[in-house]
Amino acid sequence: MKPLFAAILGLAILPQTALADGFDRCELVVVKEVVDADGGRMTVASYQPANGFIGAARQDARSVSLDHEGDPIRGVICTRNDLVPTEADYALLATGVPLSLSQDFDSADSDILTLYFDEDRFAHRYTSDFPMSGEFKDALESRLSDFSARDHGLVKPVTAPNGD
Repeated sequence: MKPLFAAILGLAILPQTALADGFDRCELVVVKEVVDADGGRMTVASYQPANGFIGAARQDARSVSLDHEGDPIRGVICTRNDLVPTEADYALLATGVPLSLSQDFDSADSDILTLYFDEDRFAHRYTSDFPMSGEFKDALESRLSDFSARDHGLVKPVTAPNGD
């Protein structure tokens, strides 16, 4: 009975654990293709709660589901004041899903930092009316270099043309 109780307690605590470290204001970006009665197609993006995805990624980033109710997850967006990625962000990035950070996604004046895996390393795209400060740029590059050096499993093995 004790193992069952521990498992239930762990599942109950998982969403709260996922919200620690600045993940309390995060959402999944989910893309769905909608087909109307006439066969017309439209792609729709929606924002869904990220608690389950974040909790699963923090448990095991390599086995987390990359879809939400059958539709692909295209990104995670988090609102926070400090855009330098934290140690806790590594688990999300190790899934291969891009992570976007902003002080306010609804404001045209807010900075947006998008972190993603690019073939063999983690990279970023920064959108702002102002350039990065030297301190911010150094902290960002140091953190992404550290993340890239880890065994995240995102680098695809190179195969020779003959399959070797």
